[in-house]
Amino acid sequence: MSLLLCPSLVQARPVTPIDVEPFGTPLERLLQSGACKDCDLREANLRGRHLIGADLRGADLRGAELSGANLEGADLSDARLEGARLQGATLSNADLSGTNLRHADLRDSIVINAFAPGVQTDGMHFAGSDLTGSHLIYGGGPD
Repeated sequence: MSLLLCPSLVQARPVTPIDVEPFGTPLERLLQSGACKDCDLREANLRGRHLIGADLRGADLRGAELSGANLEGADLSDARLEGARLQGATLSNADLSGTNLRHADLRDSIVINAFAPGVQTDGMHFAGSDLTGSHLIYGGGPD
């Protein structure tokens, strides 16, 4: 049995492109999905945001405003946080392995039991912070 199509009966429909990128900017992506691996979030304003368990592996957060943000359990491994403002932020149980925190401001932050091997802390401000179980001040890291 063969099927024959009559060309006059077949109508071509215009193809409508589908935008497969669900978010316009890296910041929108982070706020909507809770993940922004390797994103450029330099100078982003994330003040007071709830980013519990966020995936920010390798993200560039240099100079970002994260004061009062809740980053509990977040994965910040290999992230760049040089000069970031994290005053009063919560980073308990976060993965900070390989993170660059040089000149970051973590005053009055809660960083209990954060995983922090290889973290770079030169010039980091941490007065009043609770670093219990994090070994954060011992990180130092390579120059």
